[in-house]
Amino acid sequence: MSGKHWVGVDVGGTEIKFAVFAEDGNIVFHGKRKTPAGSADVGIPEAVIAIVQETTDRYGPMQGAGISTAGVVDAESGEILFAGGTLPEYKGTNLKRTVEERFGLGTTVANDVNAAAVGERWRGATAGVDDFFCLTLGTGIGGALFCGGRLVTGAHSRAGEIGHSLYDKDSGTTYEQRASMSALLKRAARELPGFDGSGFTLFEEAKAGNAPYAAVIDGWTEEIARGIAGIIVLADPALIVIGGGVSEQGEYLLDNIKLRVSDYVPPGFSRSELTVAKLGNKAALYGAVYPYFKEEMER
Repeated sequence: MSGKHWVGVDVGGTEIKFAVFAEDGNIVFHGKRKTPAGSADVGIPEAVIAIVQETTDRYGPMQGAGISTAGVVDAESGEILFAGGTLPEYKGTNLKRTVEERFGLGTTVANDVNAAAVGERWRGATAGVDDFFCLTLGTGIGGALFCGGRLVTGAHSRAGEIGHSLYDKDSGTTYEQRASMSALLKRAARELPGFDGSGFTLFEEAKAGNAPYAAVIDGWTEEIARGIAGIIVLADPALIVIGGGVSEQGEYLLDNIKLRVSDYVPPGFSRSELTVAKLGNKAALYGAVYPYFKEEMER
């Protein structure tokens, strides 16, 4: 296919999503595959190489590669500085070096939630908003803060990593271990006899008025609300954007969370609005390739 193309890759704990972008910034091809089980330092680089090769075979040489990934990322070097338990042995992996050495292709690497926040500001729910927090609910929980129109990364590239907060010493769990999609499905498996393990089924049954299913979601959104209250108190964003695959639940999800956030902040304190990611689970792909389009737009 004629024209210039860029490849975006989004590495998550469960799936690796990827897309080819055309010169107008639109996706012309989109795919996904399961994240390899086992040693992430070997399996993920091999999967990324296969994806770049596949997209190159389809569309010809890429102009650049943008990778978003779970974990704390050194954006300059592309190295994974820290990764939670969802990706064993991932720390120290360098996808930037892997792709550049294999394909001679300029490559950027960013934390997946930072990328999602950038994507939403470029083409999504936060276009034109200077102060917002992006909260993604997936295998784990990630966060990214925009303040004054700039992404806040912190002194050690760890700003916004809310999934590791709200540690409960009695249960030995963090926020993401209680409020992620993984946590929701585990809760459902414990509390709902015959549950088939599908998040789609869980939400559809709850919406249809199945009380035990709705109760599971209510308990889960209670946990989400606690973390959002902390974001409001600490960052006072104009907007909090909820991303990840669960964002497809739209108003049903937002209504459940809004109902509970007020219980965790002083009456009349919060002025932050809640919304869901407009780009859904493709937000991080847009954010991953945005640096290349930013260059084009600034020329």
